[in-house]
Amino acid sequence: MSKTLALVCICIFMMGTVPAITGENRNHLFPSEHNPEVYAKIASAMDSYNLLVIVPDEWKNELEPFQQHKENYGMRTQLIGIDEIYNGDYFSTEGRDEAEKIKYFIKNALDTWNVTYVLLVGGRRPGMDEQWFCPVRYVGEKLWNDVQNLGDLYFADIYDDTGIFQSWDTNEDDLFGTRNDDMDLYPDVFLGRWACRSLIDLRTVIDKTITYENTLMHSNKVVLVSGDIFEDQQNYVEGELITDQTAEFLAGYEPVRVYASETDVNPDNIKAALGEGASFMHLDGHCWMTYVSVYKPGQYDAFERGLGIWDLPFFSNTEYPIVVIGGCRTAQFNIAVFDRPEQLVDPPWYAKYFPALYTISWGFVRSIDGGGVAAIGYTVPPFFGFGETGDLDNDGIEEPDILEIGMGVLEPMVFYAYGVEGKQHLGDCWGYSLHNYIDKFGDIGSVWQPWNTATIHGFVLLGDPSLKIGGYP
Repeated sequence: MSKTLALVCICIFMMGTVPAITGENRNHLFPSEHNPEVYAKIASAMDSYNLLVIVPDEWKNELEPFQQHKENYGMRTQLIGIDEIYNGDYFSTEGRDEAEKIKYFIKNALDTWNVTYVLLVGGRRPGMDEQWFCPVRYVGEKLWNDVQNLGDLYFADIYDDTGIFQSWDTNEDDLFGTRNDDMDLYPDVFLGRWACRSLIDLRTVIDKTITYENTLMHSNKVVLVSGDIFEDQQNYVEGELITDQTAEFLAGYEPVRVYASETDVNPDNIKAALGEGASFMHLDGHCWMTYVSVYKPGQYDAFERGLGIWDLPFFSNTEYPIVVIGGCRTAQFNIAVFDRPEQLVDPPWYAKYFPALYTISWGFVRSIDGGGVAAIGYTVPPFFGFGETGDLDNDGIEEPDILEIGMGVLEPMVFYAYGVEGKQHLGDCWGYSLHNYIDKFGDIGSVWQPWNTATIHGFVLLGDPSLKIGGYP
């Protein structure tokens, strides 16, 4: 049976079967029944911490109230300065570069302290030259316009199911995460990043996170923003199909829709739908790092007004939602003013030329008087299904392909983890979505494997992975 797949914003198609990979649970977060001895050392660690925070040394004191807040709720938290890692203050320093030294430290913390959550603190430093408060790993596979992409999953994938350390550079060519490297991909810790570029950013996200978790009452509202994304023969309104899946997984929550099939998708309507706040927001469409928009169904000559980072300062909601934004590069946190990768679908001129130092996902999180408490998005143009060509996920139900592979699976599964599986912390939901997806599609066995793997690499959490969804009672 022929299967058709595509890439967001590229719209290239392939033919060939796409097997559903049924993998075993392969890390200590989802222990394997067949390899329990692999993580015996981890489980028996004498010292135990729930949350590891890796922070630039000059910001370490700023995190002390956050650490105390976490420990007040029983979340044992260890603050580690980056220079302390490089100096070998806790464990012997290993690694060929800064990113690998951070990864080896996380490995040692997993082995010794049995950490579950890892929060990396720090984004790109100000200035023309690219330098970082907290190191990043660029994936060596150049799939879009000769551009390498950020892959924070590198820091979370520590072991394979036999206990072998995952270097992501098995051929030792100093290119990480390419099609020539063996990678387990399953996260062994739940990892997020505060991509802060300033002390103002840092103090904002600390305050918002503490406020969120200390708030006893949260609304049962989810704001859904979407519309038509691609032109296909079946006339599917793909974005709305994805976000409707989210609404289905959040039983008991009131869905407030801003759909292009029903109204104009513009800042005023999105702001009105959010009102004083919501528990969740899910936006899906075409994205260009700083901007997200959609088409009216069947009208592909012009985008809706959409939402850009320039609109976020006008949001004043006092309840901070968890935000998921689907589309190209919504969370590519290395953005620098006008230095942005070209995409085959051009955005409106105001989105293309607006100077920016952050993407729309991080923009929600860093907003001072509104926005969200955390965001999940992509550092890449994500993989997706297109049209209707059969049962791609082999569940016995033929659905639109957008819901059976790629972004249409990863994003709603975050909400499924909370609404159906009962996961209580945001990092658990991010990890559950990745684990479920890799089980089914970790190896699709086709020419499109690198794009599929890049989507897994690029599905990132910009927020505290230990965030208690809905706050503490």
